[in-house]
Amino acid sequence: MGVAWKARFEVDAAKCIRCGRCEKVCAGMVLHPGPDGVPRMDDFERFGWRGCWGCEHCLAVCPAGAISILGKRPEDSLAPAPPEAGEYLERVIANRRSCRRYRNENVDPALIGSMMRAMQCAPAGGNAQNTEFTVVDDKDRVRQIRDVAYAKMEEAAARGAYTSSFNSFYYGKMKQSEASVRKGDLLFCGAPHLFVAHVKAAGKWADDYAVNCNLATAYFELLANAHGLGTVIMSYSADVLRELAPEARAMLGIPEDHYMKLIVGFGYPEIPYARGVQKGQIKIRRWTEQSNGQMTLL
Repeated sequence: MGVAWKARFEVDAAKCIRCGRCEKVCAGMVLHPGPDGVPRMDDFERFGWRGCWGCEHCLAVCPAGAISILGKRPEDSLAPAPPEAGEYLERVIANRRSCRRYRNENVDPALIGSMMRAMQCAPAGGNAQNTEFTVVDDKDRVRQIRDVAYAKMEEAAARGAYTSSFNSFYYGKMKQSEASVRKGDLLFCGAPHLFVAHVKAAGKWADDYAVNCNLATAYFELLANAHGLGTVIMSYSADVLRELAPEARAMLGIPEDHYMKLIVGFGYPEIPYARGVQKGQIKIRRWTEQSNGQMTLL
């Protein structure tokens, strides 16, 4: 017996214009026109490769707003971004910086809630939707986690033990920066909030699930910057929690068998940046009409 009914695919026949767009974008190839031209969903064995992917492309592409699926209605979706959003995103990318000095205050909870709702749409291979997000949105709780992890980190350093990614030289440089750039906190840079994307990574898809976490981290970091927040992506801090301070990791509530490689510290920046930087030219191989059949290095 199939499970198509679980997808709750519904079409308002009075609105449907029989354009076939939903059928053309259906990654599971389970949508086909019925006798009246209105799309129908074939029965399928299970979600994923053997049926509906739950991607909601059909809902998103319908010009008439006639399709609902998985209990989601078209009228509840956000409208597409305007053309000028591309320019704004270019500015966000050019102006994002690693912020290592923050104001000692919590970010508006309503803003964090809005960002986390948007993060539900972060891309994931195979539309897995199994990446979990942990957000610590209270600065005092972050300080508690930091204090536990920091003590374990210093205890280890005192006996010459470091994370797998560090040694005495790198640790010394971090301690040096703590006295200036990092505002007395080499671990979290004084960030009032933390964001962690994590997932149970086991089996044949473990690497793919790990990539999904990294994608989510990048999306959150850009989203936070677009809202005027400062961010810093920290791999060393994640290593400390994973390798030296499991007690601090437990305070985050992240299961031991979950992949956790990056932590994003975020908050209101203490020192705002006035402009974007101008990076050196990177290697770009581009096929153009003027390249005479060759890939040109720009």
